[in-house]
Amino acid sequence: MSRYVLRYAGTTPRHAESGVDTAEVVVRAGAKVIDDAPDMLLVEASARVARNLEHLLPEWQMNAEAMTPLPAVPRPSVRAAARGRRR
Repeated sequence: MSRYVLRYAGTTPRHAESGVDTAEVVVRAGAKVIDDAPDMLLVEASARVARNLEHLLPEWQMNAEAMTPLPAVPRPSVRAAARGRRR
């Protein structure tokens, strides 16, 4: 199963929807809600269920979850202080 991010892209505020509980629609379609934010859902579903959700929730944009790895940053090294030099 893959993870998908659902973002609300409708014109009306999400809380003003016509009584539709988006998380419930996702669960009934066969997906699992991983995380919920005010205008965003993280769901785990198969590709078939994800395509079905796109039709069930037309005002929501669906994208595959993207993980960005941390950059490899070199560890700082301690430089030896120059001895015997004073200014």
